[in-house]
Amino acid sequence: MPNTGLLADMDMSPDDVMGKKFYRGRGCAACNNTGLKGRTGLHELLLLNDRLRDLINQGCSTEKLRDAALQGGLTPLRKSGMKKVFSGETTLEEVVRETVAE
Repeated sequence: MPNTGLLADMDMSPDDVMGKKFYRGRGCAACNNTGLKGRTGLHELLLLNDRLRDLINQGCSTEKLRDAALQGGLTPLRKSGMKKVFSGETTLEEVVRETVAE
């Protein structure tokens, strides 16, 4: 279980991850003792639809556009990262370090 500070950085509580498995590499010389080697992409893909196109043409705020995108099924970058944490592809520490809070 990760520390509560990392969970707070992800706007999560220990109850949110109860029963989830977290992975951590042991580290070696090849990975500079991080337990990670190579790169894993985190992706946030915005598919443009008519509603988003109209909002853009109206010059709406970024916040309103993002809300509409989330309602339309956009998976935020940190949520994408959490899927990779739970599948063992990366660690919570990496996701917190490489993404920004929304």
